[in-house]
Amino acid sequence: MRLTLLEILGATGGGQIGGTFVGNAFSTFHTDSREVEQGGVFFALRGAEKDGHDFVPDAIERGAAVLMVERRMETAPGVGQVLVSDTWDALYALAGYARERVRPLVVAITGSNGKTSTKEMLAAVLGSRYNVLRTSGNLNTETGVPLTMLRLEPEHTALVLEMGMQRPGDVRRLVELALPSIGIVTNIGIVHMEFFASQDELAASKGELVAGLPESGLAVLNADDKYFELLAGMTPAGTASFGFQKGDYRVESYSPLRDGGSTFSVRGAEVHLSLRGRHQALNAAAALAAGDFAGVSVALGAEALAQVVVEHRLQEVVAPAGFVVIDDAYNASPESMLAAFDSISEAPREGRLMAVLGEMRELGSLAEESHRAVGRRAAEVFDAVCVVDGEQGRVLAEAAGADVVPDRAAALAWVKQHARQGDRVLIKGSHGVHLDEVVKELTR
Repeated sequence: MRLTLLEILGATGGGQIGGTFVGNAFSTFHTDSREVEQGGVFFALRGAEKDGHDFVPDAIERGAAVLMVERRMETAPGVGQVLVSDTWDALYALAGYARERVRPLVVAITGSNGKTSTKEMLAAVLGSRYNVLRTSGNLNTETGVPLTMLRLEPEHTALVLEMGMQRPGDVRRLVELALPSIGIVTNIGIVHMEFFASQDELAASKGELVAGLPESGLAVLNADDKYFELLAGMTPAGTASFGFQKGDYRVESYSPLRDGGSTFSVRGAEVHLSLRGRHQALNAAAALAAGDFAGVSVALGAEALAQVVVEHRLQEVVAPAGFVVIDDAYNASPESMLAAFDSISEAPREGRLMAVLGEMRELGSLAEESHRAVGRRAAEVFDAVCVVDGEQGRVLAEAAGADVVPDRAAALAWVKQHARQGDRVLIKGSHGVHLDEVVKELTR
């Protein structure tokens, strides 16, 4: 969105120091100095470990034209400063201003797993009727959501936001900023349990999304999830449910396809996904429910879903050596690990099934138990497994009867040594293990 300096000052309540930008408009906004574009606006945010004001020189060097700061900074000639009492509040105020200018239909998605896939599916469904802006990449954080909102343009009629969470209150703040009228909670797992006293507390924190919806809105909830009743009781909005066992939008006649993907029906509409896995069928049902409420029929939404591709979600790529790499390296939780294993095991077998796995993080007191459960299931599904070393990685490897390798380079060597033409190799672990690097090398 192009915003003039006067608009920025008015929205944030800031005061200008230096710079002559009265007639200028700015369209790129940044919180990371490394991503600043020429002529952009840089917010110097204060974090628990780093202070954005320390990175002002880098932002200027990369072309920042305006700095949002809490104290006067030394700048280069021509670089303006806007002095505010709190740069976080200024970022949120400006994002809220952008939302008010455009007034799109806002749909928010949270949950322990499936947020990104559901976001992509919903954007496709709504795209049948709306001009959609959606969260890109992993911008589902306390900075990513407002920065996404600042990309709104007057032609956008719908905004689909993925909302991540680590601690209580994270989702509530994002909901208060974005003001969604539709909220989807995909499921409640145990990822991020490190920051919660119990899974009940975690579920209630995810429920901050539906608790913040208006009475005229809609909460889309997983009827198969044990926290369905809790979440339904938290929202003042109407509810729509999805699931395999029950729900208003129930997945029926699910069948994996030989060439990858799946087919099933929801409310009589046949759905063809390029994505394999029962968990993806549930994500599709959630997207169809939200789209139906927004005026996109289930039949029309089902047609749109056929075109959806989600990067790094069980994507199959043939390596030069002839084996298939199944890329699911973006992140991992116990639920997503088991869902990936089930999806792979349901496909027709030709060569061997192999896996390179990394540990799952932020599980708190449930970490060891979860890694053992995942390891036991891996032993049932795969012909050979290697696990990148780590405290919990060793627990997983022991349960799976797997080889332990010291690092990503060794994991790469393990695959090259063991995988043969026709084999299929899953790569999956928490984002911090960086197994995406293994995928890049194998498919280079």
